[in-house]
Amino acid sequence: MVTSNYFSEILSDNLLQDWIGNIFRERFDVNVRVEFLEDHFCLTFSKENQFVTINFTNNGRHAFFSKENILSYISRESVSETIGLEIPNENLVLFGVSEIDWFIRKEKNVFTINYDFASYMIWALNRIEEYGVKSEDKHSRFELKDSHLFNDGLYLRPIVDEWICFIGNILLASDIDCRQNRFSYEVSHDVDKISRYISVPKTKFITLFLIDLVKRPKLAISYLTNRQYFFDLEVSNTFDWLMNISDKHGITSKFYFIPDSTSFKFDFRYNYTSFVKSLIKKIDDRGHEVGIHYSYNASSKFNIKAEWMKLREVFSELNIPTDLGGRMHYLRINFLETLRQLSIVGQKYDNTLTFHETGGFRCGTCFPYKPFDIYNKSVLNVEIRPLIVMEGSVLDYSKINIDDGKALQYVKKIVLQCYKVGGRFSLLWHNDEFESEKKKELYCEILEFCSTLKNTKQV
Repeated sequence: MVTSNYFSEILSDNLLQDWIGNIFRERFDVNVRVEFLEDHFCLTFSKENQFVTINFTNNGRHAFFSKENILSYISRESVSETIGLEIPNENLVLFGVSEIDWFIRKEKNVFTINYDFASYMIWALNRIEEYGVKSEDKHSRFELKDSHLFNDGLYLRPIVDEWICFIGNILLASDIDCRQNRFSYEVSHDVDKISRYISVPKTKFITLFLIDLVKRPKLAISYLTNRQYFFDLEVSNTFDWLMNISDKHGITSKFYFIPDSTSFKFDFRYNYTSFVKSLIKKIDDRGHEVGIHYSYNASSKFNIKAEWMKLREVFSELNIPTDLGGRMHYLRINFLETLRQLSIVGQKYDNTLTFHETGGFRCGTCFPYKPFDIYNKSVLNVEIRPLIVMEGSVLDYSKINIDDGKALQYVKKIVLQCYKVGGRFSLLWHNDEFESEKKKELYCEILEFCSTLKNTKQV
């Protein structure tokens, strides 16, 4: 567990300061110098002989490690009246600060903000609140109730991005020509199931088939009669349909395949037979992406490297690019340990991090970034692409009604938060979770909404 003292000590680390600078360089395409002077951060932004300095006091930092969830907001009107600038939401969140502590000063091209946003950004993007937390979830996943973002529904807001947008407005008002990001969206599909029988490991096949002979004899017989026809009618066979929808919107579907088994109960989904390989090849041939979906215990059993190599061999055999991205099965991720393993094997990106119960902004952002290992004081060489919504989070865990439009409105609300900050909305929808027309309609409506926003000029 990270202590407040240790956290304060590492803030003066040069590599950490450079990591902070990179976050802003990638977001704004400007030069950034980061210094930690007299217990506070000083960031100087410059481009084409224009510069502005922003000082963040240490206000609020001590509360990050407190069990008390001190929380306040600065309204859009307050910010506008103080320095005449806009913020992307109705307010800015100050976690760890009481309302009376807030102020912002401007003296020529130097701004002083009485809040330690730089430290909060380190703390939030690197999920330090998760370190050492013992989960009560049956899959040992970090739970929303243990996060400071549970308060006031902050998990539904990209509060780190909102602050960065505000800083971007300071730069623009100071005549620094910084990049203004545009909303985008992406879809991915965890291939937990390809077929009920085809290419399923023998032990699982025998069990399922014998049960079905007794309870669902027509199903079992139809498989024996015509396997291709059987597969064509399976609920899990949505691969062509999903790619057709993505083609319509000009986006790439990402299909993540499970390479190995580390749990008899939760894995053992399919073998890499010629049938499965031909499916993978078809996805690639159509211009969509295939990646890796690690097994249930891949991280805890240090099996990531073996699974990575196994799937890369399959892809090499099929002449498919092996610079893979992917996601952990059941969204099971131990932030630091899992990402260390992914960094070592050279994985391109990970798309696991969200709150499995609700979806939302677990990292406070919808932008990709590389995390910082605060123990080894180094940047991990794997990009985090935050997952924002999984269909199961909305329809199963949260049990939001699909029939009365509430599920669509819930997702739209989250999409709009990404839109406001010019970020990326990332949707996970499993290929075998389209057993009803209502689900297909919801999926299409979400993508239509995203497509409309993408083609709308942001103000």
